[in-house]
Amino acid sequence: MPDLIASPTNPTAVRIRALLARRDRRAEERAFVVEGRRAVADALAAGARPELLLLREGEPAPDLPDSVPTRLVAPKVFDALSDVATPQGVLAVFPLPDPLAPGGLPLVLVVDRLRDPGNLGTLLRAAAGAGVTAVYLGPETVDPFNPKAVRAGMGAHLRLPLRRLDDAALAGLRAGVPLRAATDARALLPYDALDWRGPAAVIVGSEAAGVGPEAAALATVRCAIPLAAGVESLNAAVAGAVVLFEAARQRRSPVAPAGDYSA
Repeated sequence: MPDLIASPTNPTAVRIRALLARRDRRAEERAFVVEGRRAVADALAAGARPELLLLREGEPAPDLPDSVPTRLVAPKVFDALSDVATPQGVLAVFPLPDPLAPGGLPLVLVVDRLRDPGNLGTLLRAAAGAGVTAVYLGPETVDPFNPKAVRAGMGAHLRLPLRRLDDAALAGLRAGVPLRAATDARALLPYDALDWRGPAAVIVGSEAAGVGPEAAALATVRCAIPLAAGVESLNAAVAGAVVLFEAARQRRSPVAPAGDYSA
């Protein structure tokens, strides 16, 4: 039987709390925590391998390779570690993934100044579903490996190349991606009038603050999602998902959009 962690001062319990709470600790250790049976299963399905599994005492163990270290945790200690109101009894520590090389026709997501971790995780999940080839995160964007972002992403973090929006990334996007469209509720151009069939980037900022100066300067065009009367805007994650799936739809079709606008 695996060793039982019975005290909140156990070094492993202390480490898990630090990884859940602190971005600098995640960066230092190159590791993050995935919580919940479905989330751990999604991470495994994406090809990731945990370095440690914590299981609340009395819970059935998930299917894992035999070589994954497993520790049992006393129920009160486990529930105090958990980041959710109703813990599912499973926590796993995974190494931070290395950025993958983008493949195929570029469909890039740029996220700038999005500070809500749940919104970011939801947007990353949509990006994975839409076939995004790379995600660039501005410096004022919440840590994608924040526990709430990881939970909302449902394995997307391990399926997408996540990169920093630094000077090199900005230069590369300008050189290789001619259509770079920022979502903006005030724009006059509808998002579905753009031709998304070539290399393209969708730039999403926070609902309240929009994108910062560097991301705004990166954009070649601004586009909006037409809304019903009286509705001012959409949640940033929803807006980003709508535009990404329009791009994915067009890429499945040889027919240009009716507007056929170019940037």
